[in-house]
Amino acid sequence: MPEVLYRKYRPMTFKEVVGQKPIKLTLQNEIASGKSAHAYLFVGPRGTGKTTLARLFARSLNCLNRKENESEPCNECDVCRQITQGNFMDVIEIDAASHTGVDNVRENIIASSQVPPFNKKGYKVFVIDEVHMLSKSAFNALLKTLEEPPKHIIFILATTEIHKVPETIISRCQRFDFKKIPQADIVKRLTEIIEWEKVTVPDHILGEIARRSEGCLRDAKSLLGQVISLSQGKVTDELASLVLPTSNWQEVDTLVEALRVANLSTALNQLNKMVNEGVDLHNFTLDLIDYLRQILLYQSIGPSFALDFPENLITSIKKHAQDFPLADLSRLLNIILEKLTIKETLIDQLPLELACVEFLLDKEPMQEKDQKSVPEVTENAEKKTKKIDSNINLIESLQTNWPKIREETKPFNHSLSALLQTSHPVSTDNGIVVIGVEYDFHLQQMDKPNVKNHLAKVLSDVLGQNLRVEIQIDDNYTENHQTFKGKNDKEVGEILDTFGGEVV
Repeated sequence: MPEVLYRKYRPMTFKEVVGQKPIKLTLQNEIASGKSAHAYLFVGPRGTGKTTLARLFARSLNCLNRKENESEPCNECDVCRQITQGNFMDVIEIDAASHTGVDNVRENIIASSQVPPFNKKGYKVFVIDEVHMLSKSAFNALLKTLEEPPKHIIFILATTEIHKVPETIISRCQRFDFKKIPQADIVKRLTEIIEWEKVTVPDHILGEIARRSEGCLRDAKSLLGQVISLSQGKVTDELASLVLPTSNWQEVDTLVEALRVANLSTALNQLNKMVNEGVDLHNFTLDLIDYLRQILLYQSIGPSFALDFPENLITSIKKHAQDFPLADLSRLLNIILEKLTIKETLIDQLPLELACVEFLLDKEPMQEKDQKSVPEVTENAEKKTKKIDSNINLIESLQTNWPKIREETKPFNHSLSALLQTSHPVSTDNGIVVIGVEYDFHLQQMDKPNVKNHLAKVLSDVLGQNLRVEIQIDDNYTENHQTFKGKNDKEVGEILDTFGGEVV
């Protein structure tokens, strides 16, 4: 019987372990220096390498051929082979989920820990998986051994639910928090595996496997194994769809765009078209929620938020983050989640249809109000990026109202108000106000979708025009800033109060 991929390609060295770099480095340094702790606590989601690193750590500590001041096991000596096969007497793995009672702890752990290691130069290592499943009395029995551990005994406790582990246990362990593995790292590992297996799998299928695994490399390997088992050396979209739920990202993007521009007809037609094509609405709804969440997070956090999508979808998400108001995104997500509570309906698409209708019905009164209160944008403003033209009416209005604009931004962010004090508009064109800053740091702080959207709203409210905002570094900053400020002594004083310094 062929071996499953996640066992066949389990890392044999620290170098092969995907992700968890800080944890690997710490464990390797402790092995190389011979200064290991007596108890470790590995915390994190399933399939992120807790058990793998525990076994690797135990193998390195007991390896007969490991060189001095090095951490990698040889994987060739008798001890390494026995640990890999799971029959080495000094490495004891216990599943706490099936050994929860105090008697099991006393017999399998406490009693065994009193027996010295068979390998006189090595360690006896206890790997206790799902340690949070132990009973209260079992934890109390284990605590005594952790407080006074016998020589050459090491405990490695692994858990996915740290909140269920008593503080008295946690405080006596060296804790490591395992993170979900990034999608790019998972794809890279899967690419290596298909090369070793001599199988052809399209990149977009590997990407979808990585997405569906949600940071769990073991799940990714299992999904890849299922896909490969259906093929004869070449995986197609049709074969992959038998294992992976069909992705409908383009359809999701079309629906989101229709909702953004308030086109109810297109949105409802899109839903019914997918139903007629046999799309799984449950998976589509999950993809829709994930897509909207990515837009919301990118808009709120900015470019530092990593988007795990193909390049064409990343471009769409960035566009939606720029144009889709944050309040509308939040409201849309809440409406969809609320409609998901409708469990019994004869029409599968009805909850999503109701969500679309409710979202756009609530949006119409706000749009009408905005149209009445906001005049049309002046389209004849002359664009300038290097030097401010002080004769432009909008620039003059900005210059006059800049203190008020700064004051209006304070409730949102005091730092933004301070940044506006050292910035200025450099051009206006088609309702877009380009604000110039001096330093790249200021650009990073202000060039975020949520900051620009808020600033655009403040400008629109103060000036009575529907405006958008862009941020850029002004190459002619000093001259333009002095021109905009008009060398106003009060303004200069405010800058000195905020940032310090003196007038020269």
